[in-house]
Amino acid sequence: MRNRITYGQSLVLCSQPPAFQTNTTNVSGLKRIQDVSVDFSFARERYKQVGSEDFVGDVHLRNADVRLNLNYYYSNGTNEALMGLNVDGTNGHALKYVKKQNQDRNYYVLHGTGENFEPSNEDDFVNYYNVMGIGNAFIDSYSFSAAVGNPIGVQTNLSAYNMQLDDYNDSNGEYIPAVNPSNGTISTTHKYKILTGNITNTTNLDGYIDAALSPTEIQLVLPSNMNVPGLEFTGDGQMGHLQSLELAFNIDRNDLYGFGSMYPYGRRAILPVLGSLNFSAVASEFTTGTLHTIINSGEREFDFTFNFLNCSGQTGLQLVVEKAKMDSQSFRESIGDNAAMDVAFSFPMSSTTGFRMSTPPLIIDEPEGSAGAMYTTATGKTPITYKWFDASDDSQVATGQSYDPTGEGDYYCVAYNDLGSGISKTVHATT
Repeated sequence: MRNRITYGQSLVLCSQPPAFQTNTTNVSGLKRIQDVSVDFSFARERYKQVGSEDFVGDVHLRNADVRLNLNYYYSNGTNEALMGLNVDGTNGHALKYVKKQNQDRNYYVLHGTGENFEPSNEDDFVNYYNVMGIGNAFIDSYSFSAAVGNPIGVQTNLSAYNMQLDDYNDSNGEYIPAVNPSNGTISTTHKYKILTGNITNTTNLDGYIDAALSPTEIQLVLPSNMNVPGLEFTGDGQMGHLQSLELAFNIDRNDLYGFGSMYPYGRRAILPVLGSLNFSAVASEFTTGTLHTIINSGEREFDFTFNFLNCSGQTGLQLVVEKAKMDSQSFRESIGDNAAMDVAFSFPMSSTTGFRMSTPPLIIDEPEGSAGAMYTTATGKTPITYKWFDASDDSQVATGQSYDPTGEGDYYCVAYNDLGSGISKTVHATT
């Protein structure tokens, strides 16, 4: 394996829940990953005995603590959806599934051996890739950072039950890294496979947000009760233009252990959690008010909507923060420069409140070829509409999630919502 990591020779895959199942068709590549780190520690206890100056033994009290840390550039919400966040802000909050059972996933970190070729079939991976498997992983923290002049960055931290290293030498796949939560055993039947589909459509070509944000592409819809003392945002009416925004939250979890097993049978999220929101903006003029009013009106809460624009000037990502309370505010002025303000808020989060994320349509069920009806499903902000096209001339042939072709040919589906569109793979239909 080469020492220097390059884009063509490294990839991170994510399976869908639950973790303890075969990982072949339910594994997808994460997009725009920039940095991956894995660390682990053992829960070992050493013990002594009377009359001895040395330790006489040690015991592992439970499973090892495995941590997976990912840094990536935001693209279109695919990573968030794959890792278990809800990206349909119309029908739920980002932590909608956090209390749902069996939401653990497997992650696979691929490292190429340095051979200078693009894998074109499944056999090309055999003997040319090493795989680090992370089993039974749960997302523990999420941090979203956007600033004018830079791409949107995301950092996530996950905790897991197990880790394994494989030389990918078997064309039939290797055993999954997940532990059976019911009895704490490793699988001898379920395998994972690396497919060419895992590495397609994972470049920055599928992003709905520019590579770097311009001064007007981070928009804040100002709430009507935003009459706090300080500086007024630049913008138009109730729309403010931000220079930067940071949103983050941590999820504390309790491991649930049963008698006779070193591995948990579940990992329960402790709700609610406290999210943090910080943003800065160029300011135009002072607004009236006193801190006394803010401090003594503890029930004042703000609902914020943040729109991130794409290169065509349309919203490609929408974040909504609910019931935020101001924690701090600071002002900056210097000769020859604009006045600026920094504001910090905190807000409660659970499966039913706090934070909503809305993205363009993301295809989660691709259509299959051959005879009969074809079907596709997308997630993202609803409502979502579907249109089918003939690939030979890109003419529309049908609407709806399914299409039963009347003749042989190649077809694809495009899903639309008010934040963008998602295109399925092209499949061949026979009669």
